[in-house]
Amino acid sequence: MRRSLTVSVALAVPLSLAAVPAEAVSPAKAQVSRGAEQRLKTRITLTMPDRLIVGDQVAISGRLDWQSPDGVWAPLAGKELDLRFDKATGGDWHTIATPTTDANGRYSVPVTISANGAWNVDFANDPVNLPDDYYTYESSYAVTKVRQVAYRTSVSGFNAGPEPAARDRNVTAYGTVMRRMADGRWAPATAFGNVVLQFSTDGKTWRNRDVQSMGGDGGFAFHVPAERDGYWRAVVPQSGRTEQSTGGADYVNVKYRTHLHRYNASPEPVKKGAYITVKGLLYRYMPGGKPGPGANIHIYFRPKGSSTWTKKAITKTARNGWFSRKFKASRDGTWLARYWGSGTYIGSNHPSDYVDVR
Repeated sequence: MRRSLTVSVALAVPLSLAAVPAEAVSPAKAQVSRGAEQRLKTRITLTMPDRLIVGDQVAISGRLDWQSPDGVWAPLAGKELDLRFDKATGGDWHTIATPTTDANGRYSVPVTISANGAWNVDFANDPVNLPDDYYTYESSYAVTKVRQVAYRTSVSGFNAGPEPAARDRNVTAYGTVMRRMADGRWAPATAFGNVVLQFSTDGKTWRNRDVQSMGGDGGFAFHVPAERDGYWRAVVPQSGRTEQSTGGADYVNVKYRTHLHRYNASPEPVKKGAYITVKGLLYRYMPGGKPGPGANIHIYFRPKGSSTWTKKAITKTARNGWFSRKFKASRDGTWLARYWGSGTYIGSNHPSDYVDVR
């Protein structure tokens, strides 16, 4: 249920019943001159929503009443009011609207929320510029305390990676929290609260993995262990300064790392027409290093002076994880072995090995 705040203050000066007949219940029959000391009492209320969101248009409303000499309160219609706002930081009271009460003494003003501050509505509080009939009444006002506002937020540029991520390494998730300003622009939410990182295996049921404060530019960056495949997203929770928002989800596949160990192309140098042996050992980290049997290893060659790699062969690793393949030496160049990975393992390649052919 949405709640509203209502405040009311009435300023009154004792009224002599001899000055106004008891049967006089109409303001028109109770008018006195500007210099008269006795005036009719009034009261006014101010109502606005409990939660104020920057950029939203809300209604500030209330009612103006007057009290007859016999103590009866009744609506005061057709009277102009002064609605003012005072910004909490570096502000000063200024008029933002001058609503007029309707036949039931009520008023309602649409205002756009822009900043923390206090609100005030008053009646008959201008000693110089009011029409003569306004001096029939005592002034009255209603004022709020300083009201804190919240901002609508959004998560921009969210990304989780690397993709795929190594099971014994971290997933890094980063982005920027934006807030909507009063004029509709979106700007970084500078150090404006917390961001929660959430994870889900199915994109439906989410659990919190970490929480941190926004940076000075609204940015955030999480580093959390990569445990399994799944979706990542960032959430800005609702607080006194922020409305909740949820960024888009990013799926990250998690695999075991691999490494080509003890790789070598030899002999070096080699006679032209002789054979070069390319060999190495494939390790899979699950999480410890274990030989990777039955894996396809792609062998590439790049001639000296060229920038183009040519695939020369595909060979499989043995049960002990080793691979070995012979090639006839024809020219100087660099040999590279690469494992492209699988649904379970991340690919890897070893630094290339140059062989001089003479």
